[in-house]
Amino acid sequence: MQFKTAFIAATLAGLTFAVPTTEKRYSGGQCGIHVTQYQKNENGVGSAYQFTVQIKDAIGDIIGGVDRQAIADRSSFGISSQLPAVLIVTAGSVDSDPVSFAYNGQSWSSSSGCSTGGYENGNREMDCGFAC
Repeated sequence: MQFKTAFIAATLAGLTFAVPTTEKRYSGGQCGIHVTQYQKNENGVGSAYQFTVQIKDAIGDIIGGVDRQAIADRSSFGISSQLPAVLIVTAGSVDSDPVSFAYNGQSWSSSSGCSTGGYENGNREMDCGFAC
């Protein structure tokens, strides 16, 4: 019996076990998003707005996003990232409607809480910040 115990202990002593990490993979504080909204029915875009979204952490590292994601009028889409909650993007139905955003109980829009440019060549750019 002692031999078996010693053999098992010696065998296990050489093994390495991966321990799951609970360390966050982003720098918290004031995160941001850079958004490109593509006008519907322009330059090959169909009947729904398309969005390219980059989610950035507090030091500007890209930690998530989507590329040319179509979102139907007055519909929402959730974007996962390294953040613990999902960023929600809600499209309007006409070009003058603001784009709405929500993250972990916070909400803002392209007309309030973002720096938003006008449409040019079928798209517009916006930058927004939020607590993360």
